[in-house]
Order: sequence, then C-alpha cells, then structure tokens
Amino acid sequence: MMGSRNRWSAMFALVAAFGLAACGGDANGNAAEEAVAEAKEAVADAGEAMDKAAADVKEAVDDAGEAVAGAVEAIKQEMPEGVTKEMIAKGKTVYGGAGICSSCHGPAGKGIPSLGADLTDSEWLHSDGSYDGIVKTVMGGVTAQESSSGVPMPAKGGTNISDDDAKAVAAYVWTLNRASK
Repeated sequence: MMGSRNRWSAMFALVAAFGLAACGGDANGNAAEEAVAEAKEAVADAGEAMDKAAADVKEAVDDAGEAVAGAVEAIKQEMPEGVTKEMIAKGKTVYGGAGICSSCHGPAGKGIPSLGADLTDSEWLHSDGSYDGIVKTVMGGVTAQESSSGVPMPAKGGTNISDDDAKAVAAYVWTLNRASK
C-alpha cells in the first residue's frame, strides 16, 4: 500500500513540475525545481519500498523452496501405509490453496506466531506426529482451549475440502515434519 501511495505521489509531483515548467512557474522558476526535487524523492521512496517488498517475497520463496526440498527427501523415505507420492503432491496443492492451511501455518509450514503451530519441527501439540494422528487433527480440528495460541483450528481448517483432500494435506504435513529431521 505504501509503495502505491509513493508512486502516486511521485506521479503527482512530476505532473506538477511539468505543469509549472510549461506555464513558466514562478518568476525565478523555483516552484518547478522544488516539484522536480519532490518527485525525485518520492520516486526514490517508492523504489526503496518496492525493493523491500521484493526482498520479503524472495525470502518467503526461499523458505518454501527449502521446505519443498525437504519434502522431496522425505518422500524418498518409507511412507505410511496408503500414502503415495501423488497424494503428497495433491496435499501440497490443497495446503497452499483450498485448504487455506498456509494462512495460519505459513507457506513453508514453519508456523505464524499467535496463529498456527510450526509443522516442521519435532514438537507435536495435538498428535503423536504419525500420519494417522495428523489425519485425526486435520479432520477434527483443535479447540481454542486446546490451542497453544488460543486460536481454534476448525475441522478441515473450516473449509469444505473433501476427506480425501484432508488426508492428502495430512500426508504433505507428515513430509514437512520428516524433512526437518
């Protein structure tokens, strides 16, 4: 939002500068020079905001890439009975999409403070960390009283994903945890 505001300020300042220049500005031409200086400053501010946003996005993508690489390694391990590579891939898609899991647990599953727990560490708050335990948690949810953050996790994240989608998410979450070991 700040970047957009800065861009609009910069554009306004440039238009004002050109307008003053076209009209002759004040007697000394100072208004046009000041407007150009303000426009340059606004453009620089917008550029800094955009650079920071780009760095933040790169960091999130790098974190997600590390989680995916770990998940691929976990897939090479012995998978729980009934879990397939295709199921894990589907779970990853549902986790980041219709299941809205990443909204609370983050795109890489590392958790979001005061919202969702880290799914990549070895600490399991509502399950034993087994595939079946994770399925039970995803399917049944977590009450606010049981939640370490006080924020409930509704069954299936409060979405209308199918039971098969929920089991696929559990399979993907299982791989995230294995990737950190």
